[in-house]
Amino acid sequence: MRWVEEVMTPLSVCLSDTNSCLEALQRLSEINSSGCPVVDKAGELLGIVTMKVLIERTIHNDRSPAEVSCLEAVERNPVVIKPSLRLAEAWACQFDLAVVIEEDGQVVGVLSRADLAVALYQEAEFQVKELEAILNSAHNGIVVINSDGRITSFNNRAVQLFTEVSREAIGRHVLDVVPIGLMETLETGKSEYSQEFRVGQRTYIMNRAPVIQEGQITGAVGVFQDISEIKSLSQELAAVKELNSELNSIIQSSTDGLCVTDSAGIVRRINRIFQKVSLGNAQDLIGRGIQEIEEAVYGHPLFDLVLQRKQPVTIIDNKNNRSLLVSGNPVFDEDGKLLQVVINLRDMTFLNQMQQELIDAKRIRENCQELSESRDHLETGGMIGTGPEMIRVFELIRRVAKVESTVLLFGESGVGKEGIGKLLHTQSNRAEGPFIKLNCGAIPEQLLESELFGYEQGAFTGARREGKIGMFELAHNGTLLLDEIGDFPLNLQPKLLRVLQEREIVPIGGAMPRQINVRILAATHKDLEEMIRAGQFREDLYFRLNVVPISIPPLRQRHEDIIPLLNHFRDKFSKKYGFKREFSPEVIEAFLEYDWPGNVRELENMVERLMVVSAGDLIQVSQLPISFKSSSSKSARVSVNSLMPLKEAVDEVERQLIDKALEKFGSTYKAAAALGVNQSTVVRRMARFRRTDAESPA
Repeated sequence: MRWVEEVMTPLSVCLSDTNSCLEALQRLSEINSSGCPVVDKAGELLGIVTMKVLIERTIHNDRSPAEVSCLEAVERNPVVIKPSLRLAEAWACQFDLAVVIEEDGQVVGVLSRADLAVALYQEAEFQVKELEAILNSAHNGIVVINSDGRITSFNNRAVQLFTEVSREAIGRHVLDVVPIGLMETLETGKSEYSQEFRVGQRTYIMNRAPVIQEGQITGAVGVFQDISEIKSLSQELAAVKELNSELNSIIQSSTDGLCVTDSAGIVRRINRIFQKVSLGNAQDLIGRGIQEIEEAVYGHPLFDLVLQRKQPVTIIDNKNNRSLLVSGNPVFDEDGKLLQVVINLRDMTFLNQMQQELIDAKRIRENCQELSESRDHLETGGMIGTGPEMIRVFELIRRVAKVESTVLLFGESGVGKEGIGKLLHTQSNRAEGPFIKLNCGAIPEQLLESELFGYEQGAFTGARREGKIGMFELAHNGTLLLDEIGDFPLNLQPKLLRVLQEREIVPIGGAMPRQINVRILAATHKDLEEMIRAGQFREDLYFRLNVVPISIPPLRQRHEDIIPLLNHFRDKFSKKYGFKREFSPEVIEAFLEYDWPGNVRELENMVERLMVVSAGDLIQVSQLPISFKSSSSKSARVSVNSLMPLKEAVDEVERQLIDKALEKFGSTYKAAAALGVNQSTVVRRMARFRRTDAESPA
């Protein structure tokens, strides 16, 4: 919308009653205007002179224009308008040239009808373009027809929705382009809304309305939208509802108790078994915090443990003469943000009662199970390893076993380096040949050379008359494992290096080299690179041995293997000694928390010890050695990892102490007793920590 002040010819000075016609003409020429107001000495408007009248007075007057006063050409009572008047309102006034005067009476300009017409045309042109832009930006398709049914306008969306609509459609009859019911609207003059129709494979919904001018129907407009996607989404929504119904049926029919919470621990869904175990109903439980329910049902802060570890957590709880197996599984979105926690609760009481009845059936399965285990252990040589670390080791062994490269096995004492070496041999093309193992640290230095290389008859005092074959020759066409290679004497290392390079040996006292076909494996728990820097191990020998390094992780880094190993050794010693023993859940938990500095060897020895010394069929946690308890106490230390205000440090220590106590004891009552505070204090601290975490910026 525009105003008079935007298009008028502004005037800083008007003509006065003392100006001549000549001066008036000069003034009009200067301001490039067809007219100019004339005011008296007081500034009051007298009238207006126009170029046309001035020229007529000059032509038809005998006097010189300089002698004729402009008052003789003044048109009295001109049309006066305000600068704040809208252009459309100004057009309604009848004038060829109007004077523009402010509210205070000051003359500020003139406006010709020609200038006003140009401005109105420009405004109308802008409005048309603006309307076209609005129509083309609309998500809905729009088609307009005239009273003859011919298309007069449409927007870009209509072109996208109907391929028949193009620029050539303007002027064509609507029925020849697209049948959208606008002719009925012309006939009836009625508006219709949400009318559904189909064109080809697409479904549309349309609003139709007549265009009425001065009481006559002059056209019709149709606004339509493609709802094919919405129809498809509606069908998908119905499918989702059906799937949700099926899922709910599955959850309700589960024999385990199921509870689904959101990321804040608010219960969103439960099944009837969970209601039965928790002695509540859905109306009471849904919407409550899971922490309130946990204390009454299984006495462990399982939800908090899942949040801390960000991985599945399983606990065993014995409460009210019931044995419960409870698992918490976090559910994350694609960005790793926690969405839900699914808690699965299984009552093991009935299963434990059925255990005796299953013994006979278990015996029948044992033979099949042994066959299955022997098949499963075939590829791993009977070694137990189910975690990702050991899976990577086994995969590397599978690839390396088929080549002749020298392999250097790294790992702490007791991790199973000898077993890995034997597995490399049995999986290789030398499996039919001998597998010889030599512990370099267990043989005195003066005997090691003869053990490895052998000697000829009479090679030294005390030597056998017939001589002796060394380990290298014994391992011909097979594999030789040099265990504890870090203890190999420095003075013999050059001779070993020659064997690796030339694949030949010279026995002690011999003169002729003998060719050998042996694959060399070496194993150590020492840092050979540090020994090289200390001058205790030859660097060139290290490089010859370290062609393919395989690092065997310690047991403390592969906790998922502890329970399979425990079961394996339990079965082994049960068969060896002829009796059955089982481990209580507390013992299994202690095994999982222990660091196992002696690794698999220590675990095997511990299982044998507990099975032998146990008086009953169930091994209890009280029978564990003191080292397990001391290890547990060390792991319970709290720490502050960075500088912070003292109050924040105190809060952090409190948080860690409470988390450790809850993780160890599983109950706020027991945790409070261990920390020497009231149970209500622990609950309040936990609530405060959760509020702090919720308020902290992500």
